[in-house]
Amino acid sequence: MDLHPVWKKVLEEVEFVSWYQAFTEQFQTTSPFTDLSITEAQDMIMEFGFRKTVYDPANSLYQVEGVDDTRSVKGLGSGLSIALKDGKIEVDVAFDLDHDTRVGGKFALIPEQMGYTGPSFPTPAFTNYKELYAALKMIFSMYEDIGNKVIDIFLAEPATM
Repeated sequence: MDLHPVWKKVLEEVEFVSWYQAFTEQFQTTSPFTDLSITEAQDMIMEFGFRKTVYDPANSLYQVEGVDDTRSVKGLGSGLSIALKDGKIEVDVAFDLDHDTRVGGKFALIPEQMGYTGPSFPTPAFTNYKELYAALKMIFSMYEDIGNKVIDIFLAEPATM
């Protein structure tokens, strides 16, 4: 699968594969937290400034930001959703570069899309709210880094990309 040049450059510059490997290694546990309060997790996400977070019970998914609802510089959009089912963390991001070009994907699949051929990374998991908070902090930081790079690269080089 060919990655959009802007998306590939962004992921390379934020060193996503290395970051994700470290992230998955940090959040491994033999007994994932399965007694998660939906409200507690949603409140935690909102603490990071994502006030419009909505929970989808059918998919055990927190829609943190909708790509069509969040627009920044020159109409660039970004979206983020997080699944916290059975103590495991799955993250999906999307960036709308120009209303016609949407890039992104599940964090777990991005390393392979980037050409990583090593062993698969385990699914990140948490055992308590403190670990969940730490994981969310890292996720939101990477999401912000990616978003800033998308803006920097897309706006700096639109004609060559």
